[in-house]
Amino acid sequence: MLKRRGRLAKKAYTILIFSQKAAEVKRFILSPLALKIGVSLLALLVVVGGVIVYDYVVYKQKVVELKSLRAETEAQQVEIRSFQEKITVLEEQLNKLKEMEKQVERDLKEVTELQKEKKNAAVPPKKKNSQARKKTEVVQDVSKPAEEKITLLEQERPRLVNRLHSDLVELQKKAFQREQNLKELQEFLQNQKSILLATPSLWPVIGRLSSIFGEPRTSSSGEMRFHKGIDICVPPGTPVLAATDGVVAFAGTEAEYGRLVVIDHGHDFSTVYGHLAKIQVKAGEKVSKGQAIGTVGLSGNSTGPHLHYEVRLRNSPVNPIRFLN
Repeated sequence: MLKRRGRLAKKAYTILIFSQKAAEVKRFILSPLALKIGVSLLALLVVVGGVIVYDYVVYKQKVVELKSLRAETEAQQVEIRSFQEKITVLEEQLNKLKEMEKQVERDLKEVTELQKEKKNAAVPPKKKNSQARKKTEVVQDVSKPAEEKITLLEQERPRLVNRLHSDLVELQKKAFQREQNLKELQEFLQNQKSILLATPSLWPVIGRLSSIFGEPRTSSSGEMRFHKGIDICVPPGTPVLAATDGVVAFAGTEAEYGRLVVIDHGHDFSTVYGHLAKIQVKAGEKVSKGQAIGTVGLSGNSTGPHLHYEVRLRNSPVNPIRFLN
């Protein structure tokens, strides 16, 4: 309760405070200056309090926005890590494909060189790898307000992320399929190379052919037979060379062939060397193309020094001339 006190030269204000319990009255006398200061302080407190409340509300909103941005950033980081992992796997697959392509090129070159050395060698079929080319779409940027662009980007981001995921998966599938194709081609070339290496193409001795494949012959028992190989006349003691790499399947003596060496070259190929004077290998020994395995003689059923040479395919005699260079 404010009460104006008298008409004095200087005005003063009295504040009375009544207490019902103690039946007391407390009086405070305020000068106009003190009252103005008090009102000013009160107004200042109200303003400061309002500013503090406003800042607090703004702060809370920013905290909420920050949490949302942080959650979005973490989600984007997860997506980025996922992309990085897929890209790393894809890069590893591409590097592996490059190495396989280089190996296939080397194998193909070796097979081609071997084919030039062989007669009537089967030419491996060529595989044509068709690659589809992707066309890139060019998106023209039109001038839009910054906020509208950001909104549009936020709307399109999930679709773009899904598309990027699907593109990476598709690339991985294609890389895997190409890897499988290269593996098949590599296996095919390795098989062709192995067959060509197993083909007996080297002349065991260089000399005159005295008898060719398929000629009728009379055996020691008087039976009429066809000649299973070729006879090459050379001086006695001439080294006999292995026609290609292999393992000695037999090294010993046989009534018809005399001293005999049989070499297994793999892929159903084997070669026979008969009428030897001396055997320089033993059964189970690995031999290399061009390695000396014995010397020419006239052991067994022979009328003179020569080498009886056979090529067998699946244990059946075939014409050696087909394979000799």
